[in-house]
Amino acid sequence: MFLLVVHVRVGPGDDPTDMLEQAREPVRLLAAQPDTLRLRWARSTEDARHLVLTAEFDTAATYRRALSPLQVRTVVIPWLSTADVATSGVLEVLLAADHGVIEEPEITVPAPQR
Repeated sequence: MFLLVVHVRVGPGDDPTDMLEQAREPVRLLAAQPDTLRLRWARSTEDARHLVLTAEFDTAATYRRALSPLQVRTVVIPWLSTADVATSGVLEVLLAADHGVIEEPEITVPAPQR
């Protein structure tokens, strides 16, 4: 299981409402991909200028496949490039819990940074 975690910071002179509107189409396109299992576009309850996108995929291959259609590459990927690169990325899930049941997915990337 893989998570795409994208932190978006709204600039000091920008309106957070505008950023929410700008994200509507990229978020819709990524959510519409058959390989996107879950997607959440959220705003911090403590800082309206901090937004976070999370999207869940079964495997690294399904993550890549979700980003491969032409419209996704031309709309979603440029939008993702505006993210805070220091805190954003794709992560492999080590433990997951749904409705109180903990699952340990099979690890497929045994040596990160290789």
